Amino acid sequence: MLAPPTPAQAKDIDFLLTVGEMFTLVVYGQLILENARIYKIEPELLDQIFDFMVRDFSKFALQMYSKPSSTEGQMAQCLKMIRKPVTDDVRYAKVWSEHVSKMQDQYKMPA
Repeated sequence: MLAPPTPAQAKDIDFLLTVGEMFTLVVYGQLILENARIYKIEPELLDQIFDFMVRDFSKFALQMYSKPSSTEGQMAQCLKMIRKPVTDDVRYAKVWSEHVSKMQDQYKMPA
């Protein structure tokens, strides 16, 4: 709303793809938060999910900032969106051991 796409940007597939990636992350984040209590998602797992989502969102904000067609207003908004997630090595290790490593050998690629 504060820095909408120009008519040329609205026709630029590369620009729209970046905007779409950012929008998708916001929607997925909302769905995850809405369902976290319903599915009893552990806070550590939820925080670890948002760790990667914050990194991904910041990456797309930087990509939009760096586009040659980005306006000054868009660039200013993008800088506000770039954040570093709160990292926690203990949380990461817990999620890895209790959720990720337990999945080893659960799935086989079709031959």
